[in-house]
Amino acid sequence: MEHFSMEKWIDFARNLVGAQEKTAMQSHLESGCKQCTKVLNLWQHVHEVARHERSFEPPATAVSTVKGNFAIHGPRKAHRGVRAMAELLFDSSLSPQPAGVRSNASPARQLLFGTGNYRIDVRIEPQAGSNRVAVIGQVLHFADPAEGIASVPVALTQGRKTLAKAVTNRFGEFTMECDLLLTRLHLRVNLPLEELQLPLIVPVSAPNMSILLSADSKDVSMRKSGRKKRTRKKV
Repeated sequence: MEHFSMEKWIDFARNLVGAQEKTAMQSHLESGCKQCTKVLNLWQHVHEVARHERSFEPPATAVSTVKGNFAIHGPRKAHRGVRAMAELLFDSSLSPQPAGVRSNASPARQLLFGTGNYRIDVRIEPQAGSNRVAVIGQVLHFADPAEGIASVPVALTQGRKTLAKAVTNRFGEFTMECDLLLTRLHLRVNLPLEELQLPLIVPVSAPNMSILLSADSKDVSMRKSGRKKRTRKKV
């Protein structure tokens, strides 16, 4: 026995089928098809509920109460979520040098941050012949890398001061420049429903970088030795 489709029975329940087709479907029901009768009963019930729902009017007292509460509290403002930190997934300065290589000739630094389904790839590089530093990056959607994150506002900040602003293109890419400062900057990325504050360490020229790294290593060694000496004195 050939049955009619569910879409046909929906139209039959709403009385939207033609006269000839309606006669054929009615004859099919009268032949004793339980399957189609069950489908028709379901959609007749759905149509009846929808018809009564359309004509339903809530009590005036309920409407008055809702309007009163809305007038007192007003609509809630949509707040953007703020994350002070995102996970640092990669830092080129922490990558080990190949055997026999004493230093990295490039002062550029590559950073990769991650949070949820987003990845923020950042390259920080001093500009040759100037006292400027370029910050080049890309915002990616981890779940769908082919989806470009366009028109996302990004900014370089130092404390409360904004040094540079940009907006991502259709590929999620952005480029900014600012003065080369020996201090920590932050990259602010206004993702949909979320704002990220990413700490960036600005690279300096190669000679100064080696001096700073040596000083940092020396300072760490001194603190460690100081703790050991204090431990021996206490014992």
